[in-house]
Amino acid sequence: MSSTKKKITVITTGGTIGSILKSDHVSVDASESKIAQEIDAVKQKLDFEVEVRSPINKNSEVLSPLDWIEVLNSIHNACKAECDGIVVTHGTDTMAYTVAAAAVFSHLWTKKVCFTGAFLSPDHPNSDTALSLLSSLEFAAEDQPGSGVYVAFRSDADSAELNSSEAKILNGFDIKPMGFDEAVFNSVYDKVVARYSPRTGLALEEAASKSNHPSVNSKFVPTKEVIAAAQKKIAYLQLYPGIDKDVLRAVSAGKDVVVLQLYHSGTGPFGDEYPDIIEHIQESSGETLFLLGSFPAKHISTPYGSTHALISSGGVLYRDIQAHCLYVFALLALASGKSRSEIRERLKGWEV
Repeated sequence: MSSTKKKITVITTGGTIGSILKSDHVSVDASESKIAQEIDAVKQKLDFEVEVRSPINKNSEVLSPLDWIEVLNSIHNACKAECDGIVVTHGTDTMAYTVAAAAVFSHLWTKKVCFTGAFLSPDHPNSDTALSLLSSLEFAAEDQPGSGVYVAFRSDADSAELNSSEAKILNGFDIKPMGFDEAVFNSVYDKVVARYSPRTGLALEEAASKSNHPSVNSKFVPTKEVIAAAQKKIAYLQLYPGIDKDVLRAVSAGKDVVVLQLYHSGTGPFGDEYPDIIEHIQESSGETLFLLGSFPAKHISTPYGSTHALISSGGVLYRDIQAHCLYVFALLALASGKSRSEIRERLKGWEV
């Protein structure tokens, strides 16, 4: 790095990384003093200049699409400022959704944006907060790769104890929401952009490349008012064995777009004894766009019969775009004034 100090804008939103450990629960630190101390310590260690902005301060399970707009506007404003990169601290429960929203609008960002969070609060003895901040600030300050949306988080936890000795940096649109028994973020097909260790520093992966993902092609971030209106036009439902037509009708009623999360191989409940989903899509696809996610093309070369039936009924199946990303994209597209046909056109490159 040059002798000139790197300048990083840190946008804090709450979450575990901005929380304190109480006697019986973890709670967001209303004063935000603890995360401020952690950021200051990392700033001193790296010898960076850091500006902190705090548009919201909530546990991430409380965040809604209206809060995404607060974060996106903060990123947009930070891009106009004199800084080398942007870090967003965020809770882990819904980080994948906010990150997807930032990725959908990444064509507007002139700076690299790196989200990070913590599995354990800053005052926990095994906290990963320092590693998260170190890795994300270091990565945001680097020239390569260029602008884009990324996530820095610790690598796989050791089975004996929670290990915070290494972090990995992932393309934002590729990250998967944490599973039931996971303590880290992972990306689709295990794609890693870079690795970071406090001892050895940052190492870019040779095969690292930017994520290919859809954008809404809008010149501005939508307002909260249009987001609130768009929320009423879209629904997101995970399919499960035994789901019946009454549930599907209730979910789809009055919606322009319905995102259905399929089973992992791009299939859904199907068969002569179970026609509900196929019949419902056939009956409703004239008024509602059914986005089906997702088909893992890397691992399954030949779709199943139920996959073909879902497509033939009027559903639109996508390869390698996670269902939560389809939901985020479609919601933001609706809020940006896109029609159902325009949404499908923007997603055409991933259609099965």
